[in-house]
Amino acid sequence: MTPARLTTPPDKGRLQVSMRFRFQANGGWDRRGSWVKGVCEMSDQLCPHCGGELNLDVLYCRHCTRRARDYKLCPTCQEPLSTSASSCPQCTSRVPSEQDRAAQEIHLEFRATRLGACFTGSVTGLLFPPFINVSEGRIRVKKWSLLGLRRHHQEIQVSRVASVRYTKGVFWGGILVETFGGSAEDISEKGLRQTDAREMAEKLKSVLVDRV
Repeated sequence: MTPARLTTPPDKGRLQVSMRFRFQANGGWDRRGSWVKGVCEMSDQLCPHCGGELNLDVLYCRHCTRRARDYKLCPTCQEPLSTSASSCPQCTSRVPSEQDRAAQEIHLEFRATRLGACFTGSVTGLLFPPFINVSEGRIRVKKWSLLGLRRHHQEIQVSRVASVRYTKGVFWGGILVETFGGSAEDISEKGLRQTDAREMAEKLKSVLVDRV
């Protein structure tokens, strides 16, 4: 029987199988190529972080103490974390979830129609239609008052959205975004094109469905 051939540490994020023979009941080869009597334990896999040998069905490496199975890397310090972790215990930074990444991929930009703004009772909206944008995981609304003399900005994170509703008028569409922060942070915008409001509501709802 030949000694086990040592392998180089694998890439991060992958668990590789080592080239190792099973030890005989009365002995086996150790990592240095020496015969050791009474060895009947076997290690088939290598730690994806330090390259140390792992016992079967273990979550943590006994050499570097890092998680070696079912993990994801912290985007800040690259420390392996549980797949369900929401923050890193090493650097204390927040770990984006799958829903956060899905929200980052939404890119929408709509402006209310002048006719729609007029029917919703806003004279200023007839001259300066409200503007709503969804990008970088945030919902931003810009609108004007006092015939354009005053400008208002509202911004919330998509991760704070609790529910989204599409509202339909005779000539316009609207969207109501309710947040976990209470009615003070809610966004209610009317005067949009019906197709635009429906598309925005469906995109935001898709993130909420994934979160559930």
